[in-house]
Amino acid sequence: MSQAPQEREHSASSGRLGYGGVFLLLALVTALEVWLGSVGVLRSVRTAFFLVLSLFKAGMVAAYYMHLRTDSRLYAYILVAPAILLFVFSIIAAVP
Repeated sequence: MSQAPQEREHSASSGRLGYGGVFLLLALVTALEVWLGSVGVLRSVRTAFFLVLSLFKAGMVAAYYMHLRTDSRLYAYILVAPAILLFVFSIIAAVP
């Protein structure tokens, strides 16, 4: 039996990571990005890490703050598929 919308929203917000936990995780990933920008790493490697971390952060925001975590999986696939394709094609384009 399906839950009422209010119950489903309440149960989604009381999951493993609350909004505060997601905020802290996003803050840690941002701090990692800032640190990575100041370390002497090859530019192509740094760019790849930035792409991965940015996609991770965008996914976290979409999943928790846009409530995609509780919606149909089709919406998540529609959102994630172009990002994955962009990442794959950028890696292919970066290879000489």
